[in-house]
Amino acid sequence: TTADLMDVVIGFNNGNTTTVLAGAYELYQNQPNPFNVETKVGFNLPKSETATITIFDVSGKVIKQVNQDFARGYNEVIFSKAELNASGILYYQLQTSEFTDTRKMLLID
Repeated sequence: TTADLMDVVIGFNNGNTTTVLAGAYELYQNQPNPFNVETKVGFNLPKSETATITIFDVSGKVIKQVNQDFARGYNEVIFSKAELNASGILYYQLQTSEFTDTRKMLLID
């Protein structure tokens, strides 16, 4: 007989950091949200690879883009209100060669 193998992700969150031990692609909700100074966008990659994080407004205008090589496992990018120069509802997207996901965040004055 053959057994079906499943991709398992185990994560631990102590309130300030998240540790992901194995896995799959995942884009997490930014923390804090809403934010007025800075926010962290965390994500998990099952392998080391180049990824792009794009922040855009409700009209689709790109506000900020980060494209770099990230390690396998949990990664995060910090964005400040000053560098985004925007307010209100924004969207952020994680894109790799095999995965794309988008989430919403709120930047308040």
